[in-house]
Amino acid sequence: MRETGGILPYRRNALLISLALGIATLVIVPAYNTFIADTSVLSLPGYVGPACRYPVQFFPQPICPYLVAGESPATICLALVVIPATLIAPSRKPHYAAALIAALWAIVQVLAPFWAAFPSALGGRSIPSPFLRNPGCGLVLCGLDHTLFHLVQFVVLLAIALVIFRGARTRHQHTN
Repeated sequence: MRETGGILPYRRNALLISLALGIATLVIVPAYNTFIADTSVLSLPGYVGPACRYPVQFFPQPICPYLVAGESPATICLALVVIPATLIAPSRKPHYAAALIAALWAIVQVLAPFWAAFPSALGGRSIPSPFLRNPGCGLVLCGLDHTLFHLVQFVVLLAIALVIFRGARTRHQHTN
């Protein structure tokens, strides 16, 4: 059941997927802001407020919104710290906890484009469609880019949860 390195395949696979998610999230926000976003929007109060101070401010400007924004710090922490730390544990309980946390955070990613969207920073009080691109939305406020960012995270987090749960369950069945 163990590989030559001593780590179970499901733990290795979940760890690799988790690290890929964390690194991708670290790269996507600044890359999007550099190459796609309207840089004048990133400094508007209507963008900075929701992107950097909702629900609490973790990072000051200019780190937010240029390097991290929205809930991306939480995803980075989950993917690079929490999930790897739980996968180090030899027992299954922390592994199931990691699977549950990943699954719950995946649900948040599906709800976010609809529940945690904000009006465009370029004006208007209504929230633009989550299925239409809006230059005032950027990556973390609203619009299609926001929706796609969350849906990609949803798929990856669901994969992490399923790999861990299936692997821990299979391991449990083989040890009984």
